Amino acid sequence: MSIDADKYGDPYTRTGSPTGHDTERPSAALGGPDSSQAAARLLEMTANETEKWRSDARSEAAAIVAEAHQESAALGQAAREEAERLVTSARDEAAKTTNDARVEADRVREETIAFRSSHDEEIARLQQVATEHRQRLRNHLTEMLDQVDSTPGVTDR
Repeated sequence: MSIDADKYGDPYTRTGSPTGHDTERPSAALGGPDSSQAAARLLEMTANETEKWRSDARSEAAAIVAEAHQESAALGQAAREEAERLVTSARDEAAKTTNDARVEADRVREETIAFRSSHDEEIARLQQVATEHRQRLRNHLTEMLDQVDSTPGVTDR
């Protein structure tokens, strides 16, 4: 029976009762009083089955969500581990490159020092040769001047 049976003209509602909710349904229309109980039982079973399906669907959805959370956490952890591995690898490579650059700089510095040292030695040797040559030239010129001065008949100007 409908709550608004008075409004919509439910043929099984007696409008003569003070509440308007008394019903007299012909038993022949539904097959008797047993069929009303059977229909009620069928509706109850359907409601129970529907509730079970809803419960199963909620459980399945919760399991899917939980699995998705676990998978997401695992993927996140794997991504963090991979990022850490890449960072460590990059740091190691940077340290190796820096060390290689330092070794090369030290090698170049040593070569430059050796090159400069050999040039400094060569400059010192050449300066010594120049000093020796200057001294010889002086001595030679002094000897030549002494010879010129000792030669008879040379007049002073």
